[in-house]
Amino acid sequence: MCAFAQSDLKSLVKELDQTIQNNKLYLDRKERKINQLKTRLISQDQRIRDVYEVNKALCDEYRSYKTDSAVRYVEHNMRIADSIGDTEMITETKLQRISLYAISGMYLEAEKMLKSIPSNTLNYRLKTDYYQLGKDLYNSISTYNRSLTGKYLHLSGLYRDSLLSILDKNSKRYQAIYAEKLGLMGRFPEARQILLKQLESVTTRSHEHAMVTSAIGNVYRYEGNTEKECIYFALSAISDIENAVKENTSLQALAITLYQRGDLDHAYSYIKYSMDDAIFCNAPLRTLIISKMFPIIDAAHQAKINKQREQLWLYLIVISVLSVCLAIAVIYVLRQMKKLQQGRIEIGKANELLEKLNFDLKVGNEKVIGVNNKLVEANRIKEEYIGNFLDLCSDYINKLEDYRKTLYKTASSGKMEELLKMLRSGRLVDEELKQLYKNFDNIFLHLYPDFVEEFNKLLVDGEQFLIKPGELNTELRIFALIRLGIYDTGKIANFLRCSMSTVYNYRTKIRNKAAVPRGEFDQFVLEIGTFANTY
Repeated sequence: MCAFAQSDLKSLVKELDQTIQNNKLYLDRKERKINQLKTRLISQDQRIRDVYEVNKALCDEYRSYKTDSAVRYVEHNMRIADSIGDTEMITETKLQRISLYAISGMYLEAEKMLKSIPSNTLNYRLKTDYYQLGKDLYNSISTYNRSLTGKYLHLSGLYRDSLLSILDKNSKRYQAIYAEKLGLMGRFPEARQILLKQLESVTTRSHEHAMVTSAIGNVYRYEGNTEKECIYFALSAISDIENAVKENTSLQALAITLYQRGDLDHAYSYIKYSMDDAIFCNAPLRTLIISKMFPIIDAAHQAKINKQREQLWLYLIVISVLSVCLAIAVIYVLRQMKKLQQGRIEIGKANELLEKLNFDLKVGNEKVIGVNNKLVEANRIKEEYIGNFLDLCSDYINKLEDYRKTLYKTASSGKMEELLKMLRSGRLVDEELKQLYKNFDNIFLHLYPDFVEEFNKLLVDGEQFLIKPGELNTELRIFALIRLGIYDTGKIANFLRCSMSTVYNYRTKIRNKAAVPRGEFDQFVLEIGTFANTY
């Protein structure tokens, strides 16, 4: 059994999807090859037969890629063959034109031209191509003309039998056509055995590989083994895409089977890609066949999308409601756990003393009293520091009075130059400001010892303030004043001896670094050091 038959369908479909995504790479490679051949056409000093061979090669490249372009080069070769008068070249070109007419859906012209060729005058090579074309042409017509399917299948069978009669029975071509005949006769195991053996000798990802794996897929289709059918059609489709073959059947067949298996997403993707390829290649028969299935698959795919959209909305609503309920429950549980943890600590200390419910209530009342005492103590401390601050203000007033007296004394003694020097000097003001800020920092940090730590928690990582213990910088002093209830930017600027725009810029800069909502940043600052925040 070939290793490909052991491939997992899911992984093959994934590989096929990746191959389709890389489609442009294979098309570029195809175009480069075609351009190299075209370059040979414009080179000088070419013999007419050399031009014929290059045109023939271009026709082969365009055959399953762009049929219109292939026809153009065949017509060039027809004129060359007529001008030379070479009968073999004329017949060979006619056979190429018949093949292209069949792909383009020009069945009447193809049949008429096929009948005009006397098969008894052909050499072995041309005769095998002649019978092959007859077999393929009438097989295509039978698919297109449903009313006369039996007649054209019979004609196709006659050409196939004629071809088998002249081919070497040991050749790959004979084995492939004979396997096709066995399949039509219903002898599927024999046909499959021949094709699987032939698959072992073909080059992977070649056009021949695509044809053999497609034939194996058809055998499995007749047998009703959809799993193996999809595997081999996927292998064939991958080879076709990598060889830039636009006139192909494998991807279309895979799409139909996947649709029947319920894989609507891949079925829709592949049938749409097949339709684009058929239009690109100008293959009317392939377009007609695909157009019959495309609306069915598209409708099923759209119905699935609409159903999934409805289900998605329903799931979103349910998930949203559940998320809100879960968030409320989590908050409630966390609060209860926090309260429970606090209760356990207090209850653990008094667990041996709790004998009756009344005693438990008594302990609870004592705790409440203790908390109230702590609040009273906290208020007392704040009052004490406010008194200290007032003392400092009084001290500053006394210093100003002393300074005034010194100035007055200096002015009275007529030392105007010394007086002007004292008035021009800002040393005293700078020293007093420095001392003021130091006293402010000291008092504020005693009132709110965790202010810097809690303030840093409100900022995003990497933007925290690193300062010396017992000191604040300008930014922190701004928000310290806000914490004390001073919101007016002008008052803050006056206290810090800077402009209002500087204060505004500092506040904006800090808010931009906030880990909490910017509009609520000042409110978070106001909660630092509160009883609820501490306990």
